[in-house]
Amino acid sequence: MSNDHTESVWLTIAVIMIGIGSVVVFSLQPGGGAVTTSSQAQMMPLTSSTIEPNTDDPRAVGQTTTEVPSAITEPSSVPSYSRVAALMPTPTPSPVASMTAIPPLVLPEVPVPENGEVYLLYPANPASVGWARANDEVANHFGDYNIFAGVFEGEDHVGAMQFDLSQIPPGSPILYADLALTGLVSDYRGTEGVWTLQMLDEWMDLDWTTRDFSWLAREDSGTVVLNDPVASAALDVGKTNIFSIPPEGLGLLEARLFTHSVSFRITGPSEGPDNLFGWDSGFGTRSMGRAPVLRIVTGGPAVDAPPSPTPNYVVITPVPSDGYALLALAAERLTATAMATPDPLMGTASPTVTPTPMPPNWVTPVIVTNTPTPENQVTASWWAQMATAQEIVRGTATATPPNVWTATSTPLPPPTPLIMAYDSFTPTPTPTTTPGAIPDFLPGKILFYSDRMGSESLMVMEPDGSNVNVWTGEAPEWVYAQAKNGESLAPAGDFQVVVSNQQISSLQLWTVDIKNGTRFQLTRFEEIAYDPVWSPVDNTIAFVSPDPGNDEIFLINADGTGLTRLTTNEWEWDKHPSWSPDGSRLVFWSNRDTQRKQIWVMNRDGSNLRNLSNNDFNDWDPVWVK
Repeated sequence: MSNDHTESVWLTIAVIMIGIGSVVVFSLQPGGGAVTTSSQAQMMPLTSSTIEPNTDDPRAVGQTTTEVPSAITEPSSVPSYSRVAALMPTPTPSPVASMTAIPPLVLPEVPVPENGEVYLLYPANPASVGWARANDEVANHFGDYNIFAGVFEGEDHVGAMQFDLSQIPPGSPILYADLALTGLVSDYRGTEGVWTLQMLDEWMDLDWTTRDFSWLAREDSGTVVLNDPVASAALDVGKTNIFSIPPEGLGLLEARLFTHSVSFRITGPSEGPDNLFGWDSGFGTRSMGRAPVLRIVTGGPAVDAPPSPTPNYVVITPVPSDGYALLALAAERLTATAMATPDPLMGTASPTVTPTPMPPNWVTPVIVTNTPTPENQVTASWWAQMATAQEIVRGTATATPPNVWTATSTPLPPPTPLIMAYDSFTPTPTPTTTPGAIPDFLPGKILFYSDRMGSESLMVMEPDGSNVNVWTGEAPEWVYAQAKNGESLAPAGDFQVVVSNQQISSLQLWTVDIKNGTRFQLTRFEEIAYDPVWSPVDNTIAFVSPDPGNDEIFLINADGTGLTRLTTNEWEWDKHPSWSPDGSRLVFWSNRDTQRKQIWVMNRDGSNLRNLSNNDFNDWDPVWVK
């Protein structure tokens, strides 16, 4: 073999050996082997909980499968790595947040009789649960996923919720009831403070979706306080707080079975550093699905007929003997139209910051003293009106009607308070013989309330919306009450339209024969009807009802025929209609278009709608002076 041939052989052997060595070295490099799906899964961030293995996947048989966050999905095939990529370090994925799992709801055990039932009730819809905040630009935050209560950034928050009781037979004896709330947000909770749940008064159930902080936080809005208020240490996300209704509240809850709804509020710390907690409303994208649960345990058969309603009472202390003040106070409450009062008898007005709204049972006090001679002409005129009204209503003149108490004029002891039943008093018609009840220049004009002056002020304008002026005369409440006093009366003064839920489940319109007290039910809506006004020229009655889904204005004849809907909105509401003196038009307030309260006018058939006030402020409760 020649030297050249020998060198070629050795060169060939060397090349072969180098190739074999390269293969061995490469096989030892990281990532140089095959990448399996299971090894990929081990590189992914995992939650601590496990799920059952998928037996349809042969790779899962005999293995424990760990739940993978939905943000990371398994590739459909094994990726092919290049040699360069295989030698690069593998980045560590960022952790993926997962929602805290909440345990099943466990309610405390309570005995249920053999003939008893257990009802678990939830808020019917998003608009029935949420929260409201002091000094907020919107009325409330119903429909939010939170039920906030406490204080945050110096503003007080109150939570609220309403339940539909219609599935429980009216008259069912209630043996036990509690309300469960599950925590959702604790980011702003402090270490101190107590949260309290309270049942709201019956009148708060009406117009629930419009209730704002001023209504929900009022002291007189609440009734019984539920047991076991919770401290900060007892609050946490996913933790359920149980509030039981005390025995004195079960009777109130039984009465609500006839009105088919009950509402609650929850309050917490109202001052100091941030201390806010949120419970789950059951609605919204961030809800854990744990809505408030009202549990009611009944026992025994339901009663056949609803119990007689317990009258509400108002206590009035006699005022100083200032004739104008006396007249203004009596006239304001005579027609149950206190400004910003949720009054079922004469309609519901919107609350304002100033003055503080009065509760609905502040109605119709008549203040009479034993003074032989009136102190001034205004007082004498008022007594004359009362005497005339008494003759119209009762047929015979008496010194005082049965539901009027006479306050003593003796300085000591203190004057006896006047107490009268809310349901037993009929507003007194204004006698047409009394001169000077309304200033001569006012008939034909429109009175309304406005916040244009920075606080609630009585305004007056022409029927076309021009010449708007603030009322600068004495006793604006008296003037307004006198203008509104006859709105519910028939033209002849012999009938009156009222709002009542006597022996029925909801507030509806009734006509009342003033002479003999005969009643006739006009409306039979599923929802309430209110704000009725009788046409000054015929037997047509305009009124408001939320039966279509939001508050709209309707017409109906005094015999119950001719029901006609005049207005239509998507979500806005129209309220407080008042007839023109000739009965051809209606003025009312609405938040349509501007989302502010504005004064609107329309023909009696609903045509020719126009915004009369059309300004950047709020105007409401118009009365077209007759």
